[in-house]
Amino acid sequence: MSLEIRLLAPGDDTATAGAIVQAAYFVLPGYPRDEEYDLLLADVAERAADAQVVVAIERDRLVGCLTYVPDQHNPHAEFDDDEAASFRYFGVHPDAQGRGIGEAMVQWCIDAARSTGRRRLRIHTLESMPGAQRLYERMGFLRDPAHDEEWDGIKGLAFVYHLQGPS
Repeated sequence: MSLEIRLLAPGDDTATAGAIVQAAYFVLPGYPRDEEYDLLLADVAERAADAQVVVAIERDRLVGCLTYVPDQHNPHAEFDDDEAASFRYFGVHPDAQGRGIGEAMVQWCIDAARSTGRRRLRIHTLESMPGAQRLYERMGFLRDPAHDEEWDGIKGLAFVYHLQGPS
């Protein structure tokens, strides 16, 4: 498999990247559709203005996208932890799932957080995302119920990855 994980570059198709994130969410059984949030999922171009958008390219095809949140001061941060980073709006195209693409993208985030001296990587996932939960647990994330969130009746399950310094 020819897979590249990298930051969004000028000329990358942000509309396709956003459509991939939407598609990944929309196929989830029980995903709680919300028009405003669904549009936000697609708005990669806007996020790229103030956060790091990471893409996965497989055989010259965009197949994954997430937004890396380097610290709690970023406008996309959903956490209050001055030693943490995070990622959000994470999706792998449904027809590309199960090939290690998501794991490679999460590893990019772990490496980025570690390289900038973060002590933790914090994330939230939805109850309707058991595949993501299994991925995070397999990679060493721990459930962190004390930091669970609720947004308009939708529960965000918190996970944390403790970084142990440079690897």
